[in-house]
Amino acid sequence: MKIGVDAGCLGIKDERLKVGVYQVTFNFFRELGKIDKKNEYLLYSFWPISSAIMAQLGPKMANVVVQPTFGWNYFALPLRLLKDKPDFFLGPSQSLPRFCPCPGLAIIYDLAFEYFPECYPESYSQLRKVTIQATRKAKKIITLSQVTKRDLIKFYQISPSKIKVAYGGYDPIFQPQPKSHKSSYFLFVGALKKTKNIPRILEAFAQFLRQNKKKDYLFIFAGGDLWLDDKIAPTIEKLGLKDKIKFLGFVPQKDLPALYRGAVAFVSPSLYEGFGLTLVEAMACGCPVICGNTGSQPEVVGKAGILVNPKRVSEISSAMSQLAFSPTLRQKLIRSGLARAKTFSWRKFSQEVLDVIYS
Repeated sequence: MKIGVDAGCLGIKDERLKVGVYQVTFNFFRELGKIDKKNEYLLYSFWPISSAIMAQLGPKMANVVVQPTFGWNYFALPLRLLKDKPDFFLGPSQSLPRFCPCPGLAIIYDLAFEYFPECYPESYSQLRKVTIQATRKAKKIITLSQVTKRDLIKFYQISPSKIKVAYGGYDPIFQPQPKSHKSSYFLFVGALKKTKNIPRILEAFAQFLRQNKKKDYLFIFAGGDLWLDDKIAPTIEKLGLKDKIKFLGFVPQKDLPALYRGAVAFVSPSLYEGFGLTLVEAMACGCPVICGNTGSQPEVVGKAGILVNPKRVSEISSAMSQLAFSPTLRQKLIRSGLARAKTFSWRKFSQEVLDVIYS
């Protein structure tokens, strides 16, 4: 079978964009290249995918650059599909081309924009439009959580039989290692966008410092500022946290494991998540997790972390104190997190998607 793929995200140049969708797409096709020796894949992108990436995807995958970028899903890509005549099409970027001459499968990550449209002032209408189009056109839909499946049924009345849940995984570089030093920082990894709830995280950290009279703790943020929450800087100024906060910007994946391993806790009580790759990465590295009790976060973390109401600063702060000053609880969550992380696998995800293609 010849399978067409929207692989536009794999050709991006801006490092800040190499998060969620990019990570899922790259890991998915890296594993797919190992397990699928029969099908041929045409990876359509606006710009060339680097040879370093293509080398990891296997010999059955070829990059096809499609121009122009303007109206890509509406004109350029459909015209190319008419020429290539693939037997099936994969849309791993929560979208499908407006016209597709073959059956298609769409991966839908989340509908956070439906719950928090105020967090997407410039992109809400477009996100909604392309997501609805993808769900209507797709023969099958993959979601990375039961929560997103329920949201598709709730908001867009998609038939449950059309949706398959397949959980994501984590890169093997995320592994635990013994620490030789006392942790003295909390950690957040991810895009610094509004749904990540960063102003409340900062307020919780300030409360933690006041209540515990601890001056040696820092909070490290590792993530791109492409969708920067404009309330972050004023919150730091108001709380007088300038000397206690460190922004690293985008951090290459190879450098993330050490950050996770050295942290007191990974603090990411998002307003909403469709899966939460960083939650799994943290657990896999032996870093205790504090996350929200909304969206897919309870589904992913289970009892292996501390779940809090993301809108209650006192709950976030209390969780930070528990993990800073209770070695017994911390070790318990580290063990639970390591076991929980092992249930997630890109190999399993890829096989489940392949099974759906053949169904």
